[in-house]
Amino acid sequence: MRSLEYLVPSICGQTYLYGSHADASVSSRIVTALTMHIDPTVLEQALSEAIIRFPQIAVSLVEENGRRNFISLNAPVPIFEAGNQMPAELSDPRLGGYLFRVSYCHKHLYVDYHRALADEFGMMAFVKALVMRYLELSGYPVQTDGSVKLMSDSYFQAEGEDPMEKMQDKFASRPVWYMDAKAVVPERVTGDAEEVVQVRVPVAKLKKDYLDLASIPVTYMAPLLSHALREIYSDKMEAGEYIVAEVQINIRPYYPSASLRPYYTPVFLAYNRNLADYPYKTVLMSQKKLLEAQLKNDALAYSAQRKIADVENAFEFSDSLASLDASFESLQENANRRSTYNICRIGNVILPESMQRLVSEFYPVIPSSGKSVSVTVTTYKGDLAVTVSGKKYAYEVCRRLVEQLHANDIDAYIADRYEFSPLAIKK
Repeated sequence: MRSLEYLVPSICGQTYLYGSHADASVSSRIVTALTMHIDPTVLEQALSEAIIRFPQIAVSLVEENGRRNFISLNAPVPIFEAGNQMPAELSDPRLGGYLFRVSYCHKHLYVDYHRALADEFGMMAFVKALVMRYLELSGYPVQTDGSVKLMSDSYFQAEGEDPMEKMQDKFASRPVWYMDAKAVVPERVTGDAEEVVQVRVPVAKLKKDYLDLASIPVTYMAPLLSHALREIYSDKMEAGEYIVAEVQINIRPYYPSASLRPYYTPVFLAYNRNLADYPYKTVLMSQKKLLEAQLKNDALAYSAQRKIADVENAFEFSDSLASLDASFESLQENANRRSTYNICRIGNVILPESMQRLVSEFYPVIPSSGKSVSVTVTTYKGDLAVTVSGKKYAYEVCRRLVEQLHANDIDAYIADRYEFSPLAIKK
């Protein structure tokens, strides 16, 4: 009998089920671009098979006994043509109760989803499988190399577990460097729509000595992004304030788990006024040391256990749905004051070679949710993509980022710019 453990919201997912408001989006998007126009009939067939393979995605949200939980769905999943009128809210009856939306436009496939269902890594596993099945049904000879789950693969229980529960028993230690810098808090910008701007950097053009110093693309790009925001906020920064990047770390490489549910914890990189006066290599070394201190297993366990404690305390001291919403909204507001912007390192997107020639783009978009901007760093087919989403500063940050990369003799260009309206939820 199949375990239904995934019907219980995960620890990380709870933060998106409660306290949501206009400045705290509950949804993200995975963008895929194919080399051919998408056939909606074939897409519908592929989706009907994929939702069976990923039952933890096939759920709806219910309120019972002063809590929010999931229930399984088995109804057909609707698809929508982007550009026509589509549901703007997860509560829209046209979605049939599902907490995600699949849409297409010409060669592009968009999957918007409630962040309580999965993190970017978990949802990308679903989208990869969906795309592969679509290509198979379209008659293309694609084969997996183990990087994509097949429709014939059986769902197994570990995919639906909450991996954060196992973090409670891990040895934890506060890192030598701990984030206590006062962050520049972005001003509140109203409105639903965000601008998405993407900067592309050919990986082959990145300077090896810089990469050696940075270790990973996040530490390579974060100082440049922080510098851009420091210039934007220069007139508003008070003495002792920092531009602080909140880096969402996927815990799977450190504490392995097969789960596709949310499994991450934040670490922080602080950038003050003085760093702008140092050579870029010196800045990279400084940021690298800060990040490495927080990426040790015991330090990540410490950060994860703090997140767990926050969620448990919210439930312990809340006796109704309204009080839970208030408690989690307070948590979100406190979290927003700790950093200026978000950055998520996705890393290298791996697809079988037979799929790569048919998939030209694959990247996530994460809304800014009360921050100045939200950034994802993804590598696919030799290009480093820095995708910036924000209600006010996305383009200006990217423009300044490109200028700084050029100043360091690194090829970079703005590849795309468009408007994005995250799915909302009404309670």
